[in-house]
Amino acid sequence: MVRSFDEAGYFETRVILMILLLVISLFFAFKKEDNNYIVIFISSTIFFGIVELLLFSLGMRAEGWTISVFGLTIPTYLTWLFQGLGEGAIYGVSGFLFLDMYLKRDDESEFKLRRNLFLVTMIIVFICSIFVGILARNKPITSVRLMFGVVAILYLSLVIIISLVLAKFVAGEGFLKQLGYYLLGSFIFIVVNLEPMHILGARYIGIVHSDGNVTYADPVYQVFIMLYSYLIEIVIPRAHYLVVPVVLGLIKLE
Repeated sequence: MVRSFDEAGYFETRVILMILLLVISLFFAFKKEDNNYIVIFISSTIFFGIVELLLFSLGMRAEGWTISVFGLTIPTYLTWLFQGLGEGAIYGVSGFLFLDMYLKRDDESEFKLRRNLFLVTMIIVFICSIFVGILARNKPITSVRLMFGVVAILYLSLVIIISLVLAKFVAGEGFLKQLGYYLLGSFIFIVVNLEPMHILGARYIGIVHSDGNVTYADPVYQVFIMLYSYLIEIVIPRAHYLVVPVVLGLIKLE
């Protein structure tokens, strides 16, 4: 995976989306007496943040790597929390909003409310993605990530297996279908969030040659490997953002 941008360098867009989805979560908590959104907001923040904290602790982040928001540099010891809020939370709540839309399908007014909120959210996500894609287009490469490392594959496999086992045997009857809708909503979010950057050339599948040069992979390869990234690297391994709160009884699904 080759990027000519660093998400931390455009974190203002993440903050905008985080505020939007926090407002949505608070709306359901106070107006609808539904705390599920707040729980998934917190769950997604914690789980995403833990991974970032581990990456930082193990030295897997570039030396001197920082996050700045509107000109303010976030202290290093808080970057993991800001990433959890700005990347994990917006992912989790978007997926849950899609699931909740399905759960309320028999109540026309409640279904339309969630549908409209989901559509507005995706439009704003798309605008933010276009903004980052245009700014980063044709800029120098900032990171090259190998996609099929042994450690990464083992980690993804372990997280996916544990999540699916919990979903099937612990979370309750019918939950796998509900999880499927959550993952579908999350997939839509990821595509809307990342694919414009791919199309604009700020994020793409590349081939690293022996001389160190990086070139674009052919279009078919781009499509299939990017799809693999969205599904296997991002969406399915984050099923536990919902699975764990449901298993613990913190989220009640109809």
